[in-house]
Amino acid sequence: MVSVQPIHLIQYLSLKRSKTPHNLKCLFYLSWEDALWDLLLKKRVKKCSTILVPNFYCVDVENNIISHGYKVNHYPVNKDFSVNSKLFKSKIKSVNPAIIVILHSVGITNNLLKNPEWIKELPPETIVIEDCAHRLVNPQNIKIIRKNYFIIDSLRKVVPLQGSRVFGLKEDLNFDTETNLKTLIYSSKVTALWLLMLIFWNLSQISYSTRLSLYFGVIAEKLMLLGYDVIGDSPRAASGSRFFAFLTDHLNYDKIYKVKDTQAKLYEKNLTPAVQSKNLYNGDSRKELRHYPVILPIKSAGKILNYLRSRGLIVRFELDDSPWSQKQKVIYLPLGLHINEKKQLNICNLVNKSFKNIS
Repeated sequence: MVSVQPIHLIQYLSLKRSKTPHNLKCLFYLSWEDALWDLLLKKRVKKCSTILVPNFYCVDVENNIISHGYKVNHYPVNKDFSVNSKLFKSKIKSVNPAIIVILHSVGITNNLLKNPEWIKELPPETIVIEDCAHRLVNPQNIKIIRKNYFIIDSLRKVVPLQGSRVFGLKEDLNFDTETNLKTLIYSSKVTALWLLMLIFWNLSQISYSTRLSLYFGVIAEKLMLLGYDVIGDSPRAASGSRFFAFLTDHLNYDKIYKVKDTQAKLYEKNLTPAVQSKNLYNGDSRKELRHYPVILPIKSAGKILNYLRSRGLIVRFELDDSPWSQKQKVIYLPLGLHINEKKQLNICNLVNKSFKNIS
């Protein structure tokens, strides 16, 4: 049994403290969605404005955006997570969005940001959000392209911490997060579910019984999904824990990046060509990956998933309710400091067998 979520926090920390560049500001929220709600409020984005997101996106987030009084529109994402720039620009012209979200899917660098000249052509009031929910953001490597450009991450997806950071120019973030008693129950519920999830993922790792390990893993997954459902439901933005913000400043970025780069190379070497995903990204993106993506054909996806889960690998179809997932499916193989080479090789053998026996 291998946890798909990062666990064992102490391995991810360093005594060295990271600092945000002097010209930038960082705000700490409970979640990515809470950060968005505060940006919408503080930047005075009018209700019924359009937020443009990729069609590989969390529908629960989209529903929460709509419930907050805004509209959602999609731009298409290719099978390999790239975006056709011409179609993208055409979409911007047709819907005139107030906010444009650029997601680094699974942590793969979005090709739209490799040549960001299109951003300079936008109206100055248009807000661009670089969605880094799937990658670990080192403040020292941040590039803010212009005013009204923000980077938002989601720590719980990439390290064993709950919280979300917003980075932007100091003059763009000329406000602070607010502690509000009205969000106390909401934030307590989110944090409790997250902590319980971590407990059960840890129990799944230390159990000597395969059956018991699988049982704990399934409970951890259910708690994780329940937490996903609760996050973002509050009409008000919730600030993040100051203690978690302190720990975030001590993440060992170099160690985490190095391990993920090595693990991605191991998957590339040991997964068969039919499973291989290295053509989805260049070498620079290895260290940024949230997990290792494996794209499955629709016709055999369900059988492969059942095969893997029945043998203890608790993966699932990611963003399965998104429009992108109607044409193919994607599962994530775990990356992180909580797994070793032996576990990775076992995963490779299991996934290779699933493709050989089913595809």
